[in-house]
Amino acid sequence: MRNYKAYIGAAECYAATRSEAKDIETLLETLRAQLPSLRLGCEAFVKGAQEIAKARTMNRTLLNNSTTMGELLEIPKLLDACVRNGHYDEALDLENFVAKMETTHGHIMLIKALADEARASSAEMLRALLGRLRVGIQLPECLRVIGYLRRLSAYDEMTLRQTFLSCREEYIANAVGDLDDSNAYDYLKKLTDTHRVALFDVVMQYRAIFSDESASDTKSDAEIDGGSLLYSWATHRVSKYLALVEAMLPRVYEGGALASVYEHCQYCGTSLARVGLDTRPLLKSLFTDAAVGIFDATLATAGDEFERALESATWTSVSATPSSKPEGDDADGPPVSLLDFVPVATFTNGVLLAYNELRHLTGVLDVESRLAASLELTLSRAAAALLALSQAKDSALRHDERKYATYVACVRAFADDASTYLLSAFARLTPASRSTASRALPKSIRATLDPVLANVPA
Repeated sequence: MRNYKAYIGAAECYAATRSEAKDIETLLETLRAQLPSLRLGCEAFVKGAQEIAKARTMNRTLLNNSTTMGELLEIPKLLDACVRNGHYDEALDLENFVAKMETTHGHIMLIKALADEARASSAEMLRALLGRLRVGIQLPECLRVIGYLRRLSAYDEMTLRQTFLSCREEYIANAVGDLDDSNAYDYLKKLTDTHRVALFDVVMQYRAIFSDESASDTKSDAEIDGGSLLYSWATHRVSKYLALVEAMLPRVYEGGALASVYEHCQYCGTSLARVGLDTRPLLKSLFTDAAVGIFDATLATAGDEFERALESATWTSVSATPSSKPEGDDADGPPVSLLDFVPVATFTNGVLLAYNELRHLTGVLDVESRLAASLELTLSRAAAALLALSQAKDSALRHDERKYATYVACVRAFADDASTYLLSAFARLTPASRSTASRALPKSIRATLDPVLANVPA
């Protein structure tokens, strides 16, 4: 009994211990169930710590290289500024630097972004360089521009040549398009000057930039094709020039102006002949047609005035002035007897005006035969007008002997004096025609006048 309390205490302690052991076992089971999640959480913590450490390392590296990074980030703006201000050497150096970085560190997003912006600036630089080729440019600058294009590697050699000629063609076309064509004379002279200077410059620039002077057996395909490319372009541009000249020449109505334009074009051809683009043989036929056109128009006017003068003639009596030529300073002038016949004098003056229009061109253009044919037609027309007047007013004229006598004298003045004088003047106008047309014309005109003279009694 004395140890009863000890037994009771021991039993209570055992019961408490057993209860707590069960609790511990429960907690241990719970802990064992949570261990995988704890392991995953620890692994995530370790990974996050590693990322933070890596980011911290990168931030420390970025901080240590902040100056360099700032310079890299400034490259796109600097490249754009160089392009806009025309500092192409510096722009190309920056572009090459970015290209090397992209080759070495292309996996870095920042480098990729820099490379994309550099390519955009390079495209803008290419447009600017091509724009320089589309305006007036001298050879030194032209060499620099082509050098920049080659460094950009935007074109192969043949494409570069085609691009150069295309840009220069656009420049010439714009220069021609800006000319004022309201005055054909001024337009043709300015057009010729533009082509003389521009074509000469382009050919010289092309040959200096794309040298094809190597030996024929060592020439590359690009050089051979390049030579034919220049020839094709030059042929195209000369054809355009000739088409414009041909279109504008009919608007030149004065022989003196036509002669001045022809002389200007001859000088242009002489200048371009130094680069193998002599246009003089091609221009001759165009100016021949224009000269004949002026001659025909002036003769047509003379024929119209002659017919109007015949219609308004009063056929008053004339003085008995014999057929004669002026003396002294006027020895080469028309016969004095023509002064008594206004229609014939008017016609003679009109034909002489046609001669005067072309006096500067007959020695340089092959127009003699065509002018002779035009003169023959005009004289035949005048003779036919005289004959028609005789037939239409035969009865009226015969009732008035004075008027009829004046008419007869007018016909003979035309046949003997005016025609002979005009033919001799034509022979002096076209010396080359002395042995051909000048001998054929009198017979032709006389044959035309025979019907008139046959109806005029001696």
